[in-house]
Amino acid sequence: MRKNNGTLSPQGRGIWGEGRAKRKSRGQALVEFALVFPLLFFILAISIDVFRVDWVTSTVAEAARQAARQAVPNQVPPDNPFGSATGSCSGTTLTPGANGAGCMTNNRIDETVDVVMGSFSRNSAMTEASPSSCPTPAAGATQVCIWPFEQGAAGTYANCAAARSALGRDPMPGDLGARAPEYANPQYKGCFEVVVTVIYRYDSLVPFLGSAAPNLLRIASSTTMLAEY
Repeated sequence: MRKNNGTLSPQGRGIWGEGRAKRKSRGQALVEFALVFPLLFFILAISIDVFRVDWVTSTVAEAARQAARQAVPNQVPPDNPFGSATGSCSGTTLTPGANGAGCMTNNRIDETVDVVMGSFSRNSAMTEASPSSCPTPAAGATQVCIWPFEQGAAGTYANCAAARSALGRDPMPGDLGARAPEYANPQYKGCFEVVVTVIYRYDSLVPFLGSAAPNLLRIASSTTMLAEY
């Protein structure tokens, strides 16, 4: 009987060496993956962000357009457009399709923006302000600005011709008084404009990108329409 002295045969040493090499190779692959993964994740997140930014840009423009459409057309006669909200408004269709009052108020216009923005926006705020004065919201939120004021004084000019003569140019939103008085007693047919601005602060998937480049992710759109009061 041959006595085993605890040494490996050449074949055994080969198997042991091969297993050690495989374990070393797997460890090296894990290290390489750990080094490359952040870069791959960054590239993937950027790709998704580019797609979503394009999508939300179109959505913001549509929200401003639909809100402006709701702000300027006449409603059906039984409605009280600047009164308290009762019933439902048309949302993303022309205001004459509404069946409730208050559909031309700031809050109802804000509701229309919310409908269009959908899941993109965590929350929204409405402010009466011109596009240049419209504040930038927090990341993931929407700011809606409408101009001119809903309530306030009527314009001081007799008609559009008098306004153009006094201003030396076509009247701009805010030049001809508030919206509700003009609706109740239209005197600027053909020159009373309303502008709705929607600003959305995109919440990037890439960590720290929003804080590093906040203006890059500020998506804004304004729509100006002539009131059909």
